[in-house]
Amino acid sequence: MNCWHLFVLTFYISVILTYAAVVPDNDDIDKQGLYSKSDQVVILTNKNFDKKIYGQNNAYVVQFYNSYCGHCRAFAPKFKSLASELESWKNIIKLAVLDCSVEENNEICRQFEVMAYPSLRYLHENYIKSNANVGDKLQSTDSADKLKTQLINKIQSEQSLGRLVFVPSLKIAAYSDFNSALKPFPKNVLYTFLIFENDNSTIGSELALDINDYEHVTLKRVYDTSELADVAGVTHFPGLVAVSSNLESTLLTPQNPTKQNLQKAINIFLKSQNYALPLRKISSEESLINSNHEKSQSLDSDVVYYNDLEKTLKTSLHTEIPRHKILSGEAFEALLQYLDVIILAFPFRGKLKEFVTDLHKNLSSRNQWTGSEVYELVKQLETVHAPVFISNLDYIRCKGSQPQYRGYTCGLWTLFHTLTINAAQKPGNEAPRVLKAMHAYVKNFFGCTECSQHFQAMAARNRIFDVKENDKAILWLWISHNEVNLRLAGDVTEDPEHPKIQFPSVTQCPECRLPRGAWHLPAVYEYLQRVYSTIKIQDARTAAAPSSISNLDIGLISLLYMST
Repeated sequence: MNCWHLFVLTFYISVILTYAAVVPDNDDIDKQGLYSKSDQVVILTNKNFDKKIYGQNNAYVVQFYNSYCGHCRAFAPKFKSLASELESWKNIIKLAVLDCSVEENNEICRQFEVMAYPSLRYLHENYIKSNANVGDKLQSTDSADKLKTQLINKIQSEQSLGRLVFVPSLKIAAYSDFNSALKPFPKNVLYTFLIFENDNSTIGSELALDINDYEHVTLKRVYDTSELADVAGVTHFPGLVAVSSNLESTLLTPQNPTKQNLQKAINIFLKSQNYALPLRKISSEESLINSNHEKSQSLDSDVVYYNDLEKTLKTSLHTEIPRHKILSGEAFEALLQYLDVIILAFPFRGKLKEFVTDLHKNLSSRNQWTGSEVYELVKQLETVHAPVFISNLDYIRCKGSQPQYRGYTCGLWTLFHTLTINAAQKPGNEAPRVLKAMHAYVKNFFGCTECSQHFQAMAARNRIFDVKENDKAILWLWISHNEVNLRLAGDVTEDPEHPKIQFPSVTQCPECRLPRGAWHLPAVYEYLQRVYSTIKIQDARTAAAPSSISNLDIGLISLLYMST
């Protein structure tokens, strides 16, 4: 090989190696749904899940969530706070998130039998992929501290099963002297910190995990009733004593022995011994508002856009319904009822009706389907009847100021308002049938578990199954929607750019209010007919705008039935 060929080959190899070094792993993403990498969580997708989760040396807590679920949005700040606090635990346990509202992730959520959001699963180290391995369920608590306590208890339980052997032992024991407390004597340990506490305290365990990355340092839990407490001079608890490798002890208990003060005492002592503390990541909070975020263009809030209806229907068929591992019994009947009212009253465009009718026919041929089979059938029939859905489908009026707001939940309300109005225009009393289908859908398929439970309780309280006439069904849904928005007004899930107001506002419908502000129900009924009727639905494909459904006096329920 001459010098020129050698030069070309060397240059080619260097280019390849450089490219490999700088091109990121395409399976990893910086942001999805409610979380970004700056939140110190691992963002899982269908492409990286197996590689990140299975056969790892560390354990995982995976949050399966749905980005449009109000409870998930409320829980997100707590989970992010926990991730920040547990940054030093990352070689033991990592926090990860998977957005089940993303269609491509749905198969994983189904495999893990996720039927409620948010759903927390603990997966131990060296986890193996198997149909039976769906993780251990954890409770989504109302604070980061409570979730941390739950994790500590889980780690203690795992150690009792012989797992997490590389993690500092969280067992508590009684000792009579320093010699027995430090046995066996690891040669590389310079300092052992003893925490004197009762068995129910988690402070010692938390400290042991917090300093697990301190080289040549360890921590042990000791009963506060132990004889060693007297020997060490510990008089109030939790107590802290530092013991060097030559058994010299130093009492470090601060006056107010909180976890934070105890760790501060440990750090001060180590610094006094010229010990170099490990560097900690200091995460900067991601800006809540993107300065370059394009403001939503204000559209007429009295207009229903076809995009919103179609996007909602597609989401229900692609992500909500197929998340069931098995569809049978009540859930399967709910699916058929849902498709029945879609066929009855949806304002179809193009080939969508043929597709939905064919889907209903195929599903009715059996009394049980897996979620995967339903999803594959949906995709297959979309190909058969193509084009079924608008390309690059997105919300218009239901689009939020940021991705975590509005969207599917707004679309679902809009869909069922539209279905009740248009069912009422059919012969007979068909609108109450829509309410029953809506109740079944929310109960069995709506991804936000807490929202579903609230809706079911409200439906029972407001006597949904007693509604027999079309006009009553239309007004029942309006009243109930406003009741929901009254409860959520000012909630963390509310879009700040689209605050919940009474629907319809005085501006939208002056005749809907009586002189003292009470609702004029006949005018409200006419307004709803005017907005949600098929002939009024717009085909616009662009822009973004609000939907102003909102709060209400629950006394309207009595007005509805008094007007019978």
